[in-house]
Amino acid sequence: MALNTVNSCTNCDNLEKNFNCSVHNVVVDLNNTCESHNLKVSITKSSSCSNCSNHNTSRCSHPKQATNDLLCFDWSKGGEA
Repeated sequence: MALNTVNSCTNCDNLEKNFNCSVHNVVVDLNNTCESHNLKVSITKSSSCSNCSNHNTSRCSHPKQATNDLLCFDWSKGGEA
């Protein structure tokens, strides 16, 4: 069985906080996609706060909720904790 990556706003690099699309400046839903989709390949099933470059910095948008096993939409590729 072949597995394929599905394009949706949740794995798009244009997705901002509060599910806003930075290209179209509209709020999107979990299953939306468009021709401007830009795959955010850096997020994997092992991504979490512990390997986010924003974790434990002033750039973290959820410092009170951030723990090693959580992941938010502001995740950014960083070093392993």
